[in-house]
Amino acid sequence: MKRAIYIAMLFLAACKKDDTAQPDNSANRISYVIADNLFNFSSFNTVLERTGYIKKLSGDGPFTVLVPDNNAFIKAGYANSDAVRIESGTVLNNIVSYHILSGTWELNKLPYTFNQELTTDAGAKMYVTHWVKNADTVVTINGTRVLAYNLAAENGLIQVMDAVLQPLVNASLSDAIAADTALTFLNVALQQADMKTMLAGSDVYTVLAPSNNAFRKMGYSSIDSVNATSPAILKDMLYYTMFQGRKFIYDYILTTDATDKSQQSMLNGNNITVRLIKTGVQYTGVTLQGSGNTGTINVIKSNVLTGNGVLHTIDQVLRVNQ
Repeated sequence: MKRAIYIAMLFLAACKKDDTAQPDNSANRISYVIADNLFNFSSFNTVLERTGYIKKLSGDGPFTVLVPDNNAFIKAGYANSDAVRIESGTVLNNIVSYHILSGTWELNKLPYTFNQELTTDAGAKMYVTHWVKNADTVVTINGTRVLAYNLAAENGLIQVMDAVLQPLVNASLSDAIAADTALTFLNVALQQADMKTMLAGSDVYTVLAPSNNAFRKMGYSSIDSVNATSPAILKDMLYYTMFQGRKFIYDYILTTDATDKSQQSMLNGNNITVRLIKTGVQYTGVTLQGSGNTGTINVIKSNVLTGNGVLHTIDQVLRVNQ
């Protein structure tokens, strides 16, 4: 229904022409369509105004623009256009450049497969999934749902996003962990276990990264206590926090059956249990449980994309049943 509303609204906007006000015949171009739908897109329009990308999206293109709606900006911490207006220009430039593709990409016509690599107009990588869940055809980008796709403008297409996509900042998982102050215990553990190089290479991994508080809950009171732990013990623990391949949280929602529960094989050969979280009729996330954990583990930060994988931060250390 939400997709149908977006299509109707943008169709009406595209039909509104004023040849006097738009002598360059650009009334149906992407920048105009966004500006004419401020009820849904005022925050993204403010980003375009602040960064000067309005001029680019008024050009010939063609472009495919991934437009987070206002609810997506609210989820990202921007309550309204005024909050966007006071954000750093550098941050806004990074955001908007990651939401523009060269050419017309009809995302619902891509092959039915997971995490197909596309490149933004600025040269950054993103990953598109096209899949069927029950009776719904779903398109996601970096694990974020596309609410409405292939909305036509004169110079390209608009895809409406459920969240503001986070630009790829770190070249490697190793760099991303080192840069996150909530993961300093993990970073030291990786150094002590001689695993930093592994997460800095070309092999792709997904890491379920225990936060600093997760280490404290497990009995590591300080970084010194991590350093004092045998590298072999740390390596055994850390191999249960990662697996090869790139996996976003929504990938589990798309692949889990009616039991709402699945198993994920980890690098040490053991499994963890992944359970879907449902709010009303919508799946909104997952919880995790290691074979040695007595309770569920929550994902507190998800879908951090790096050049060689994906990072999810969790609130407890995954444990193997001994």
